[in-house]
Amino acid sequence: MQILKKYVLPLVSSITLVLLVDMLTNGVTEKYLFDSNFYLGIAERGFETKLLVAPFIYRYATPLMAGSLHQFTGLSLYKSFKLITYIGLIGELFGIFLIVHNLARSQKSAYVGMVVVAFSMYNMKFLLFDVYRADTLAYAIILLCTWLALKRRFIPLLFVTILGLQVREFVAVPLLASLATRLQHEGIRKSLRDTVIALLGLFIAVGLPRMFIPIVANEQDVQGIGQLLYSLSLWKRDVNLVYVCFAYFLPFLIFFRSSKRQAMQHMLSAEQLHYLLYYIGFVFLLIIVGGTDMERFASYFFLPMAVFVGLLVRNQPVTRIMIAIFLQFIFNRIWLLFPIWDYGLFANFYGGWSVVINTSTLWRYLEVFAYAVIGNIIVHFNHSKWEIQKPAMM
Repeated sequence: MQILKKYVLPLVSSITLVLLVDMLTNGVTEKYLFDSNFYLGIAERGFETKLLVAPFIYRYATPLMAGSLHQFTGLSLYKSFKLITYIGLIGELFGIFLIVHNLARSQKSAYVGMVVVAFSMYNMKFLLFDVYRADTLAYAIILLCTWLALKRRFIPLLFVTILGLQVREFVAVPLLASLATRLQHEGIRKSLRDTVIALLGLFIAVGLPRMFIPIVANEQDVQGIGQLLYSLSLWKRDVNLVYVCFAYFLPFLIFFRSSKRQAMQHMLSAEQLHYLLYYIGFVFLLIIVGGTDMERFASYFFLPMAVFVGLLVRNQPVTRIMIAIFLQFIFNRIWLLFPIWDYGLFANFYGGWSVVINTSTLWRYLEVFAYAVIGNIIVHFNHSKWEIQKPAMM
């Protein structure tokens, strides 16, 4: 019975959520493949010269897996990528359940954590729309790395990180957050050896492909300090950066009250809390130095967002939780098809892209503010004081 409750039902729920969102999502057309043209090309033709374009060629693992599936099983490339997408997203939701359940000690919290990730911007809907993206497996790998980090399994964490960095650069975040947490709590002397080994591992994982793959073009927006400073000076980009962060944490904004902060801190050990805060910090830095798709990069906040929301809902009535999830579902347009018939509508579907500021930006800001305020009032109206509990140790 315990196995059924702890593993089987969450796995079935993960599959159900993926299928549900997929039913509400249309498929990408050739007109909107953008970066996916490179991933499709790698799956079909490997390291062909014209495909040696940074940063896409450094994310070769997923397209090569899809290409191998296509060759050995006879599945079409689309179905091969779709199968990998399903595996990655199911693993993401199932992993969220396990981690939130372990930290919050509540099945209700774990299921809510799953749902808010499933209904978040870009974690599932966009990847089910464009199945060729490299992010599909990265979320599940990040959760595995987080589990190893919280269990203090340094060597397995480093090994999985090295492999995962061939999928997506954001996979480095759990290792970096773990090292920062250890430096804070143990000091540099105790953590120096592992820090040096980790930096060497990161050099192998990130540096060697960039040394030995002879790129013919570089489409990275930030290629040096000068370009980084210029990017930071673009006020329109900064406005969109603030928006995507607030928009992604909408469920947290709905459930949070300052009176609950101490209770949240008591439910996590100091190391767990600091790990999550460092995780947020490193993701934020990667968004800053990343490209134009900031709203898609913000989806890597999924881990702390799910944990914090899970902690906040432990004593919330189910009806109020459902109201908050409904508001998130509507705000993130989970119920709508991507408007591929009109590029302008498609570009403004979520908002927050690059330096694009228009009336859609204003409306999206107003939406997230309205949903956060209205949801917070509904959730906390005449709600009893939250009980402070002891930390859940791992």
